[in-house]
Amino acid sequence: MALKDRIADDLTRVYMNMNHFAETHTWNGKPFICVTDDEVALKRKNNNVVDLSWDNNTTETVVYVPRKGFPGRAVPNEQVLFDKKPMTILQVQEDMGMMTILLISREPKAVRA
Repeated sequence: MALKDRIADDLTRVYMNMNHFAETHTWNGKPFICVTDDEVALKRKNNNVVDLSWDNNTTETVVYVPRKGFPGRAVPNEQVLFDKKPMTILQVQEDMGMMTILLISREPKAVRA
């Protein structure tokens, strides 16, 4: 089995497996399976440091999804609804059949008591 085939197999068998990392979310009302990572987005925003002391009151989320399973299109600066929350696409990358989408929400965050 070629390396390319092994990677493609791992994407569906491990990474996008609902029993491992993947979860169901919605994109403009359509359900799809993906992996989200808020910590990676926070590190990007804060120059590779997980630090909440500086915060511009935005929420960023990185979404990893197989291109074949994505229920729409992803274009930078486009407005979308991710889990019924309005967000803007900042960046889209595609590599070996996987898409990495960086989303930002400028809605005020909830204050925890």
